[in-house]
Amino acid sequence: MRPLLLALCVALLPPATPVSARPAAAAAIAGEADAALAAAVPSGGSGATVLIARGDTILYRRTRGMAEAELGVPMAPDQIFRIASITKSFTAALIVQMAERGEVALDAPAARYLPELPLDPRITLRQLLSHTAGIAENDATPQPPFGPGEVPLAQQVARIAARPLRFAPGTEQRYSNSGYMLLGAVIEKVTGQSWDEAMRTRLFAPLGLADTAYDRRDAIVARRVAGYTLADGQLRNAAAFNMSLPKTAGSLRSSAADLMRWMRALAHGRVVSAAGFAQMARPALADVPLQERYGLGLYVWQVRGQTAIGHTGQIDGFASALLYLPASDTVIVVLANNDAFDAQTLARRMAAIALGKPYPLPLSERALPPEAAALPGVYGNDPATMRTLAIAGGRLTIARAGRAAIPVMLDARGDIRFLPDEISYFTPVRDAAGKVIRLDYFAKGEGPALALPRTDPR
Repeated sequence: MRPLLLALCVALLPPATPVSARPAAAAAIAGEADAALAAAVPSGGSGATVLIARGDTILYRRTRGMAEAELGVPMAPDQIFRIASITKSFTAALIVQMAERGEVALDAPAARYLPELPLDPRITLRQLLSHTAGIAENDATPQPPFGPGEVPLAQQVARIAARPLRFAPGTEQRYSNSGYMLLGAVIEKVTGQSWDEAMRTRLFAPLGLADTAYDRRDAIVARRVAGYTLADGQLRNAAAFNMSLPKTAGSLRSSAADLMRWMRALAHGRVVSAAGFAQMARPALADVPLQERYGLGLYVWQVRGQTAIGHTGQIDGFASALLYLPASDTVIVVLANNDAFDAQTLARRMAAIALGKPYPLPLSERALPPEAAALPGVYGNDPATMRTLAIAGGRLTIARAGRAAIPVMLDARGDIRFLPDEISYFTPVRDAAGKVIRLDYFAKGEGPALALPRTDPR
């Protein structure tokens, strides 16, 4: 990318809090990244591949676990995975590219391009891209399930458009696969091509993404790994899944190297302009929690105080995460062949390592110390964020309002962490007498902390 274009692209992105540590070099990354990968992926079960690149240079590329557990085939760096909702970054980028070419207008009603559907005229393409259109995920009344064969996109969007809205367009952000199905229908109507053919001719082929394609359910694909899940703690084969159902929202397959090339092309002006990428990487609504903000086909997170742009994916048998740090031009890719795997957490860990500020690795669970007796209670005033801590059977649990309690652990640092690790944690704050007066919640390991004052009478 030319220096002027890179500077413009970064300048247009959301401001990042400065990080004192310089990005780590390859030699410094390897040890920390190996330890994080080993902590996250058992050696004999399903597997994962991780790639860290700065600019065009790959700093770290390792795998762990099995591509085919039944045959004992280990994971390899060039293997292909279903990437699920990372697909949305491709669909969104094509819509933005089409807008820059004058084929569509982002703030035009979606109904302009899909006049045959009963769409609310207030819904715009921009709102569909940012999950702010109010499109519902489920039919209002039960409908017969789709069959096992290829389901036409037109058949799916007809049902989607008939659903009542979840909220007034533009007023909330709620993740919607269905909204991206409508965007796929816009692509088909305007280009005159099927969505997957438009993806191939306008994105994959021009960018040399040879491993990236619509993952048809009956296709034989060289180097594609098997997909797994967990049931009662045991590794199982994932159920067969009809990839035409999430099609334009989550049906692509790809490799770590292709996803690195994709994110670099997107960020460096080879897919959309610098201004177009800045739009994609700008949160649509400011009042969304810091780690949940969404632009146009991309999340806008924070990792160690820096802006991080990307997407995650999860589908039967697979989990994935793609993350970009614009300040250091760093790409992180995590691909796993287990739908229970937390790809986002490992990607965040790898990003922090690349920044030279790794998160502490999870510690082993230990017996509760005597001071843990002061922890049980209710914390927080808002039902949406309230937590209840309890001790049952010698173990610490936490529960949100109306949800079942889940186990957590008190680590050696005195913080309360989830099992399994997801980086987020609570720090108990005590008064001079040792009473716990609040919990400070660090979502995804990042500040500023959400303070949850103790509200029970204890």
